[in-house]
Amino acid sequence: MKLQTPQLYLIFTTLANPWYVNVSVQALTSNAKESPQILNTNICSTAQGRTSKCEVELDVPASCVKTDATSDCPIVFFFHGAGGTNDWFAKTSGVHEANMIGVYPQGENGWNTGPKDSNVCQWDDFSCTEDPDEGAFIAAIIKELRDELGANGNIYLNGNSNGAALSMRIASNAGADLPIRGVITKVTQLLASPPRSGPGVLNYNQPEAGGPKVSVLNLMGTEDKVIPYEGGSSSVFGQDENFQLMAALESMAMWALHNDCSEDAPEITADVVYSNSEDANGEATFYSYQGCPEGVIVEHYALHGAGHTFGQKAALDGVEIDYAMAFEFINRLEGTDLPVVPSPVASPGGGGDDNSACEDDPEWRGKFNADHTCGYVAESPSSRCNWENTDGVKASKACKVACDECDTGGRDPVTTSSPTASPIENLYCEDDPLWHGKMNAEHDCDFVALDPLVRCNWVSADGLKATDACEKACGEDCLL
Repeated sequence: MKLQTPQLYLIFTTLANPWYVNVSVQALTSNAKESPQILNTNICSTAQGRTSKCEVELDVPASCVKTDATSDCPIVFFFHGAGGTNDWFAKTSGVHEANMIGVYPQGENGWNTGPKDSNVCQWDDFSCTEDPDEGAFIAAIIKELRDELGANGNIYLNGNSNGAALSMRIASNAGADLPIRGVITKVTQLLASPPRSGPGVLNYNQPEAGGPKVSVLNLMGTEDKVIPYEGGSSSVFGQDENFQLMAALESMAMWALHNDCSEDAPEITADVVYSNSEDANGEATFYSYQGCPEGVIVEHYALHGAGHTFGQKAALDGVEIDYAMAFEFINRLEGTDLPVVPSPVASPGGGGDDNSACEDDPEWRGKFNADHTCGYVAESPSSRCNWENTDGVKASKACKVACDECDTGGRDPVTTSSPTASPIENLYCEDDPLWHGKMNAEHDCDFVALDPLVRCNWVSADGLKATDACEKACGEDCLL
């Protein structure tokens, strides 16, 4: 259930239509866990490039509201990835246990941090008024929190993938409009180029020399095929070579330099235990940048062998990444000595420890379409639970609720979806809707399917064979 934040409206009715004027929002109020409020809707209606998808959820624990209806609790923005939604955060963020305020904005098919098919303007048209201006949007949310609601705590950003790219972008533009204290970013680093992109003035891609200091906790998989650990180009930029990523450690060195940390090499701790629900014996390397000013932290984890996702219940030395590690980082910056808060689990049935681990991974996406989430898999589990993401993780592993893969502790499961797929049903495949041959943009998977014996050996401009991208068109074992 979502509640509207308290607002006062004047309502003027004419024969033509009613219209509303938002007069003021005077008080910060708390809400029950998993029942976030909807922040002032005028933020969406006046923000550039926003559609009816726009929404900003506000999650305020009772412990964060003082008797004068203000708050000094840390404020944590949670940014979803490309194609994701803000629907999960109220259930999974854990802000009520951590005594922090959660802010969950909804992006427009992701966040405008690079070239997008949905954009009207070119990426270097800074005066564009049609495409989302992400810097202005986040600044407007912060202004509402500060000026209208009296939420005065430090601002932190937590993002994954495209959401991490937005966090890096916003942190790079930190200042009076974007007073960012720290960021927690998963699976992306700073852009090496271009210096600016997208509409507006809060659109710089690297931190400005002499700008406000921003603490950074960054985590990346060394085998990420989407956002390469060593930097360079990425498929997320649509083959636009103007967009180049820094190497992960180069990005961290820039943040260390920006924050006036020591020029010496960071302290390195090997053999950090990286675990998830599938493997308890992974390894990570921890980089801690020394000599930073008091109150500034710059840290990086390289998760060896990890791809663009870290797996369910991923943890480092026993501390879950989502979101206990983020809260521990924030508590250190706040100067508090609070215990690490275990990340809550949206379990379908409650009960023992085994069953508490049964959940759908909110970050999992099918490798050919960012809209192919666990929710989408649940609509047809008999055919879709065999799908994979870009790291080769099957939906049957990531979407345990959707695919009825939960351990029920010996009890008969309640059937909520189609029966377990037969070997034949698992042979359904899908084509990559974005793939096309390097010689002609019209040579897509449908075109390949007209003559698969010849065309399945064709390659795209980046060397990806049709046999790999057009599974439905080229797969001999697929049911078409």
